[in-house]
Amino acid sequence: MKRLWKVVPPYLSDVMGLQAVVNETEGFGIIDDPAPYKPIGFGRNGGAGGHGHGHGRPDGFRRGGADGRHGGGRPGGRGKGMFPGMRVMQSEISNADIITGTESKVRAALDAGREQFHPEFMLLCHAPSSSMIGSDLETMAAEHTARSGVPTAYVNADGSGDYVSGAGATLAAMGRMLLTPQDTVPGTVNLLGCTTIDWTADALTAAEAWLADAGFQVCSRWGMKDTTARLRGGAAASVNLVVGATGLPLARYMQTEFGIPYVAGAPFGAAQCAALLERLRGGVATAKAETGTPEGAAEALVLGEQFLANAMRAALEARGWKNVRVASFYEMDKAQMRPGDRKLTSEDDLSALLAEEPLHLVLGDPDCRPLAKRKVQWIDLPNPGSMSPFEFVPARSFVGAALDAFLDEAIGKGGAN
Repeated sequence: MKRLWKVVPPYLSDVMGLQAVVNETEGFGIIDDPAPYKPIGFGRNGGAGGHGHGHGRPDGFRRGGADGRHGGGRPGGRGKGMFPGMRVMQSEISNADIITGTESKVRAALDAGREQFHPEFMLLCHAPSSSMIGSDLETMAAEHTARSGVPTAYVNADGSGDYVSGAGATLAAMGRMLLTPQDTVPGTVNLLGCTTIDWTADALTAAEAWLADAGFQVCSRWGMKDTTARLRGGAAASVNLVVGATGLPLARYMQTEFGIPYVAGAPFGAAQCAALLERLRGGVATAKAETGTPEGAAEALVLGEQFLANAMRAALEARGWKNVRVASFYEMDKAQMRPGDRKLTSEDDLSALLAEEPLHLVLGDPDCRPLAKRKVQWIDLPNPGSMSPFEFVPARSFVGAALDAFLDEAIGKGGAN
């Protein structure tokens, strides 16, 4: 019964991570699945989709809102009923196809998507049903590339992982497909991992302004709206700034293939921004995993996407907090972890963390609060990948000093207790 979930809502799957990335591109995605896909967050708080922080969406942090982007499938034929702004189509497989094979349906969906949307590139991935029979989508992607001339790639996602792994695999597949060697342009940077699940449009604007003020020009952004031409030019960047865990697979590929160093960290909080700029200017790239044992029990705990949580920890430490731990139900990169950080696999894991002494401050999703069985100060930090339809919190950008202002408001200016 350890893996029985009774309190914490389910999280967005790896297939939804692919969907979030592809919807921001000039590409198109095919998921080998019988059911049509809705915008991420569709129906939350009575809205029509989205997390309220994409392009053209009304204010709202993580949950609720209406997707105001244009586009989508034309009426009739494949793509019928697609929502505006969607650039992902199901293959419309049937129960019989699960037994006999889904290849013909995938080919038909590829042709339909190409004819309707004229995409710059296409991506394929499994769904739980089709993954059981192991349809060879990698071979089908190569065949479609040769047959149509449209670059097509397979993404290793099947609904069994979380959105971080799916979005990360999607960005890496796009990089392998689109990037070619180019002359380096000094003073340029790519933003990697700024997906619409984790990032608001305001945060992206603020991050680009922060980089411009520091003398950097953004070459391309991987995760939020950008053109294929700009993405193809990403290999000219002098350095990559990885702002979310979803950008790490692509950063490592670009480092190996093109020699582009990367700096990892979300530019949230004045102290962290200063440290990131120092590393960007100095060309210091990768972080190394810290080893050893934690100094003591956690005094503060931050729950959520790893890069956001790490930035929250840095800001808390700047305010005098000690033994701040990071934990997440989502995929966590070992190189970005400290001793005592934890990848959570069950509600029991989180309950045990919340029961530890002398823990007295938690920043985390309000849906997790019932797991705290003793008094602890709880600051709501809604989980970006949660499928919960209930909580609604005003939108926030944490770029630069905005994170410090958030903490000043939430716990005061006096620092640690």
